Amino acid sequence: MLCAGLTLQAQEVLVPLQWGPAVRPGTKAVADTVRLPFFDDFAKAGALPTGELWDNHGVTIGNGAGLLPPTVGVATLDAVGADGRLYDGATAGVFGADTLCSQALALGGLGPEDSVVLSFYYLPGGGWGDLWLRIGDAPETGDSLMLEFYRAADSAWVPVWSRGGTEVDSLVAATGRAWQYVAVAITDTAFFNDGFAFRFRNLCSVAATSKPGLAGNCDYWHLDYVLVDQGRTSVGVPEFRDVAFVAPAPSLLAHYQAMPARQYRQSEMAAGLEMTIANLYGSPLATQYQYAVVGAGGDTLYRYDGGFENAPAFLPDGSYQTAQAHAAPAVGYAFPEGEQQREYTIVHTVREGVGGDMHGDNDTMRFRQVLADYYAYDDGTAENGYGLTSTASRVYLAYRFDLNAEDTLTALDMCFNRSLNGENEDVPFYITVWRCENGVPREVLYRDHSGRRPVIEGLDGFHRYALEEAVVVGDSIFVGFEQANNYFINLGFDRNGDASDRICYLTGTEWQQSILRGALMMRPCFGAAATVGIEERRAENDGWSLYPNPADEYVQMEGVAADAEVWVYDMNGKKVAGAKGNRIETRGLPGGVYVVRCVDGKKAVVAKKLIIKH
Repeated sequence: MLCAGLTLQAQEVLVPLQWGPAVRPGTKAVADTVRLPFFDDFAKAGALPTGELWDNHGVTIGNGAGLLPPTVGVATLDAVGADGRLYDGATAGVFGADTLCSQALALGGLGPEDSVVLSFYYLPGGGWGDLWLRIGDAPETGDSLMLEFYRAADSAWVPVWSRGGTEVDSLVAATGRAWQYVAVAITDTAFFNDGFAFRFRNLCSVAATSKPGLAGNCDYWHLDYVLVDQGRTSVGVPEFRDVAFVAPAPSLLAHYQAMPARQYRQSEMAAGLEMTIANLYGSPLATQYQYAVVGAGGDTLYRYDGGFENAPAFLPDGSYQTAQAHAAPAVGYAFPEGEQQREYTIVHTVREGVGGDMHGDNDTMRFRQVLADYYAYDDGTAENGYGLTSTASRVYLAYRFDLNAEDTLTALDMCFNRSLNGENEDVPFYITVWRCENGVPREVLYRDHSGRRPVIEGLDGFHRYALEEAVVVGDSIFVGFEQANNYFINLGFDRNGDASDRICYLTGTEWQQSILRGALMMRPCFGAAATVGIEERRAENDGWSLYPNPADEYVQMEGVAADAEVWVYDMNGKKVAGAKGNRIETRGLPGGVYVVRCVDGKKAVVAKKLIIKH
């Protein structure tokens, strides 16, 4: 568990997740045998290990949890099963959890004299350095990561290596590096047959806590660069003639991972990108780097060519590519402006020389750039759960977004992590929208009438909460919620970006800014994002109403001043009609759902839903 205290009355708290695809551990892999070399650095796209190489039991693949691995993509073992819950029997005592089992390897015809070695890199969870920069949860002393070989003659799994729980800081202090290299020679003749397999397993323990909602997934182990081949040595860290990406592909936008198409302006583009590239060979290699912007139809809209640069050897000093043309390429392209929703794919490639190196999967990365109907600071993957602990009976969480034009807020997407026994599913909250003043939330523009409860969809599963009423907003706003008690709500938290300067919370009289590096998995949606659930506000609440509704030739506003401005928006947020007074002609508008906004003087009134039927 990771806690960072801010005041005497409240804390921002990060906790482990409790969700991840998993299946009960089996006995051994069953498939066609895999011939040597067996290699996987988990760089292929996908959330699960490839079935061609693995019989997977609970392990997930990700780009962000492993903290600068040997190459992009890591396999993560943790404490949860496929149903998103901790494994049966999960307690403060040690219990078995995930298993990553290889398919059968063709070792028949080989023997100890062929120097067959299995090697891999591992990293305990939890990260290192300042507490507020750490990712995931470190395994405790009684936890462990284990490697076992399958002996086909008696259908037995034989332990050959294990590592007890530890923190990354301890490994860095002892070895000078975070990721640890392990090589195990296969020397027993009982393993040299076509039924050989190997597997990684982990043992976990759940931390005891008296605070509802805090206990969850824990004891992470990350794996990368698994290789089995002959003619190798198990002594020292070898060289691999491999140039590869290390960190995930970035957004081409300066601040957002995604944003509404009608809010996008070319000024939102980033000036440059941060690319992390490693050369795992023992001496510098000439490499070339490019990226391309590809449209939805597959057409290349822009290509950046960084030319050739020398990439320094990663070992022994942990050096990455520093040449600006590769490590910090300029963004010389801007998406066109317009209201139409669209999607782009940013394809990055790096390779040694002209022909490439020994492993091609880690030479290509893709980023899906979305200009749709929502804002996102997060990359869609949670590494922790976020929430507030406080003695106050109510707490407030607010997230800032800067609009470039007036728009209609209709929903809020949020990803909640499961807590032990579903404790955070009973936490009521009220979706709230504030006006931004001097960088903090001030005037409340909208608040739910009734408390909402989280619907837990699982890891990286966003649930869309439709607002009870559409809200027309502009400039900078805060969206979030008022929590009706001080339980821990466990909201998804992405550690790979940093939107901490946009996160505020309130437990007393003054708003506080977050100090935790990361991004809340909370996304405001505009226009047609969510029309279901938008209801008219009762006349006694705001003093005005619409009739007839549904409308045909006109709509009348009851309780609107004679000089009020009234505007009609379609569900893409575009103004389609308007007038001063209390009547608008609708005969020229197509049938459908619209939002009506009334402005009396300088005060905007919360919008209402209008249905037009001809």
